[in-house]
Amino acid sequence: LSLPVQIRARVWPLLLGVKKSIDVYDGHKAGKHRDSSVVDVDVQRSLWAWTEGWSDAQRAEKRQELRSVLDATVCAQGGTIFYYQGLHDIASVLLLVMGDRTAYQTLTHLSLCQLRDCTRSTLDAVLELLGLLMPILRQADGEVHDQLAAAEVPPFFALGWFITWFAHSVDNLQHVSRLFDLFMAAHPLMPLYVTAIVIKGARKQVLACEPDPAELHRLLTNLPVLGQLSADELCQQAASLFKQSPPSKLISTASLQFTCSTEADAEIKDDHWHVDDQPRAPGTVPKYPLHFWKHFFTGPATRRKGVLLTMALAGSVVVTMAFAASQHQLASQLYSMAL
Repeated sequence: LSLPVQIRARVWPLLLGVKKSIDVYDGHKAGKHRDSSVVDVDVQRSLWAWTEGWSDAQRAEKRQELRSVLDATVCAQGGTIFYYQGLHDIASVLLLVMGDRTAYQTLTHLSLCQLRDCTRSTLDAVLELLGLLMPILRQADGEVHDQLAAAEVPPFFALGWFITWFAHSVDNLQHVSRLFDLFMAAHPLMPLYVTAIVIKGARKQVLACEPDPAELHRLLTNLPVLGQLSADELCQQAASLFKQSPPSKLISTASLQFTCSTEADAEIKDDHWHVDDQPRAPGTVPKYPLHFWKHFFTGPATRRKGVLLTMALAGSVVVTMAFAASQHQLASQLYSMAL
């Protein structure tokens, strides 16, 4: 679904519940941290896919903004979050859609919530979460799951997709923004469900492939994200799969135990997703209903504030309520486009 960037720039922070705070961006955007040199290298090779027709000067200016957003996000948290290679891909999308200041605020929120396990000092928590991919794939396509399980293919092929929200693999800004619509509104593990749908879409190639772990790994790492399905279709099918088999159900069924990751235990608080900083005690059940999409339509805070919420479901952006009178025009525009 094609939407003007101005609408997403207003709606994404609302979906996340980004709080207005004292602007510390200018004070931290030139800061140094453990991975400053890695940021410099990643930024220098970024912003090629979505800037066709740009001059070198335009790209250099935008890269400086990207570097500032990343450095400020890490430095402002005083060593509690860490940069990882791939965060610049997500930050690039935010920057091109929202501008540097709003991108900084949004990336800071994501780094403490939807991306919390990615921004720890190591990726151990992320590798734990990848263990959920096979149980999810079993629900999406049992035959494809069995093929990969029999060959004992580890889920590491999905690492890049998960930690970049597919931004490194989709070269169309509208398409990757469509996936971001879903990830902004959904449970932090929704990228794993999209991954399962991508693999399901390539079932013919997977089932025809030699049952060798190296060959299957090579096939999976080279799958086009939008090869068989559009971004809208991926969002629709992934959301349906999540509703059928949420993480809490799969963790219980597969008897998985996480010792350092927390995203699987995400819960809804005040109409927005919340992720704990530290793992919970074993057996703790996250507080979100299986019909959590409906929650956004009926939550008391939503009714009270008159907030516009969008959700990437059923191949369209679903609008629940209109903005307050001062934002009525924007809400009406999005509503009419969504329908």
